Amino acid sequence: MTQRPMSVASGDGSDGPEFVDQDDVVEIILDDDNDQPMDEDDDDAEGENGDEDYDDEGHGPIVIEDTSIQTFPAHSPKSVFAIAAHPSAPLAVSGGEDDSGYLWDTVSGEVLQKLDGHGDSVVAVGFSHDGGLVATGGMDGRVRVWKKGDGRAWEFLIQLEGVDEVVVRTLIRI
Repeated sequence: MTQRPMSVASGDGSDGPEFVDQDDVVEIILDDDNDQPMDEDDDDAEGENGDEDYDDEGHGPIVIEDTSIQTFPAHSPKSVFAIAAHPSAPLAVSGGEDDSGYLWDTVSGEVLQKLDGHGDSVVAVGFSHDGGLVATGGMDGRVRVWKKGDGRAWEFLIQLEGVDEVVVRTLIRI
């Protein structure tokens, strides 16, 4: 193998190239002449009906097994962006792309209450330290808070709204 000096941009402001000393070389990576660009049609191997996924070698359909312990299907087909567990009760809160939050019974998987009122995706959720309050935060700039009511119901408490625009003032003294 023939080694040649590698030219790199000089950091000292000079116009000439700077060369790497042999002692500075950590690893030499050789070009592999067998590499060929991928054909665009090779990206996904498909079955005869066009909807099956195949492994990297093109063998058989890939079997995807859902081993989830808990799912949040009320958001479907939209994505879930945030989940939080209650500090002591078997409850969870989730927020998603469907502009809503949901309270869940984590034992049965049942939706206990829909937490609505957002105008965009709910991306933050959480319970207070004692579990008496639940909050959802959305991309619409709203934080909505509910408090535990009688039984299993949660009552809407307050909505906090962020600003629509951020105005920056700069003070220049001359």
